[in-house]
Amino acid sequence: MSATSTIQDKSLWNSNKVIQEYATADYLSKPEQTILQGLKPSLPGMRMLDLGIGGGRTTLHFAPHVKEYVGSDYAENMIDACLKRFPNPEPNTRFEVIDARKMSGVPDGYYDLVLFSFNGLDSVPTEDRHKVLEEVKRVGKPGGQFVFSSHNLRYIRKMYALKLHKQWRVFLYQFYRTFMLIYYNGLPSKYDQKDYAVLRNGAEHFSLDIYYGKPEFQVRQLQEAGFRNIRAFSLRSGEEIKADKLRQDTEDAWIYYQCEI
Repeated sequence: MSATSTIQDKSLWNSNKVIQEYATADYLSKPEQTILQGLKPSLPGMRMLDLGIGGGRTTLHFAPHVKEYVGSDYAENMIDACLKRFPNPEPNTRFEVIDARKMSGVPDGYYDLVLFSFNGLDSVPTEDRHKVLEEVKRVGKPGGQFVFSSHNLRYIRKMYALKLHKQWRVFLYQFYRTFMLIYYNGLPSKYDQKDYAVLRNGAEHFSLDIYYGKPEFQVRQLQEAGFRNIRAFSLRSGEEIKADKLRQDTEDAWIYYQCEI
């Protein structure tokens, strides 16, 4: 992903169309629910940094429970949307424009919990991915928690699959989508031996380059960055995925990771 495409991405995230889509979301995915329940006893004493919050979907579920909450996004208009959605936040809650690659002004070792949900890390240029991990290590308190989701390259064959559907328009769209996946990315077998790839998966009409990684490679990347006690959670079930299952093809389009800073 080039610097130019990064600028284009930011203009997309600042667009009214995308902001309207994100501004009303209020759900937690199954793995988010699992992780929240596991953290709940510790949340009252935690300072939390919520990266890439979009329209404040996760704010609803975390801000009321933590000692201090900072919701952030690198798209200024997303933060404006959050301020409209939460016009009178509690004293422990604030919203800031922050680029996860360079969190200028954020003190070292300050946050007990850093969350980067909904695959926000995968929209960062691949060459900058390590910068985000380094910054999370810097601003996170030793022994704190880092939680994020990332697209799963082992899901790619499922992503290409055509499914019969009684509504012909739906099937026709699937056929179109599979054709476009092949057009932009080639056949899925191309990625069998790769640890990661940058794909166009259909998001925003195939205009975005999105990072996909194999789960075992993501774990290794985290270990090399100094994170410990790494756990993975299934998108479909919300349950923890055991280490010996990470190398298997899966129904999970993306996976949640929780690790110690």
